[in-house]
Amino acid sequence: MLVKALTEEDTPVAEVEILKSFGESNLSGKIDINGFYMLDLTSSSGHGLHLPFEKDNLYYLFLKKNEKGGYSLPTPTSGYAKVEDGNVSATYRHSYHQALLPQEIYEQTFTEIWSFFKTGKYNESAVVNFINANLSKAPAGFGENEIATFFLQHAALETAYLLNRKVELSTLKKFVETDNFHSTVSALRLLGNNNSKEVATYLLQFISQKDKDNFTKVIAIKALWATGDTEHQQKLLSMKGKLSEKSEGFGGNIMDPRVGTHFPSPRQAVEELSKQ
Repeated sequence: MLVKALTEEDTPVAEVEILKSFGESNLSGKIDINGFYMLDLTSSSGHGLHLPFEKDNLYYLFLKKNEKGGYSLPTPTSGYAKVEDGNVSATYRHSYHQALLPQEIYEQTFTEIWSFFKTGKYNESAVVNFINANLSKAPAGFGENEIATFFLQHAALETAYLLNRKVELSTLKKFVETDNFHSTVSALRLLGNNNSKEVATYLLQFISQKDKDNFTKVIAIKALWATGDTEHQQKLLSMKGKLSEKSEGFGGNIMDPRVGTHFPSPRQAVEELSKQ
């Protein structure tokens, strides 16, 4: 839903006014947000739990009704997207990695993502043209004349992944092999939706390359496993002892509230997947 914050930031309880609801929700008026429904607290600076809203600003929220008579966010750093000057600071992958997108694109994509997660269905005509149009272009970088295109491509790649859409290797290869880390990660994840032998072979070759960093190797490992190709899964298991035991995470700093986020080494990733 789209809301306007009525409370100053940095408080444990916030009041918001609902401006627009999506899906089956018909909420309106003012509600309190007073909890978190996916919080696994692993560290604390002593500051305590608080909500991130700034008074009179607009936000998109993913809320769940709680036993206190109010509503909860997933965590203090997720489940909300700030609106400013017609653009949204959108999270499609992880709250460390956000994209600045036009409000209409955010609503268009997340309406279908939300529908798919809730019902298993979505309106293909609403998003397929957006995905195809942006993935047909050359991978964009962070330059002033490219960043808007990069954000749209990020949204297209991650939307396709979240909708479990199959995108051909011929389309995604240029994004995997670009020097833009974020596009590489998104494209590798999306390849996991494709169960072809060609994709499984490509992912295994990527994992085997010594010049690839451990973070993207883990993404490729998870994608290969997601293809369901048992032959290549066994090949991956057989090379486990050759994979690095060093974990490379999201970055950030020790005081970030997301410091407890677990990200395995390549070898750990294979071990964890083999036990599922």
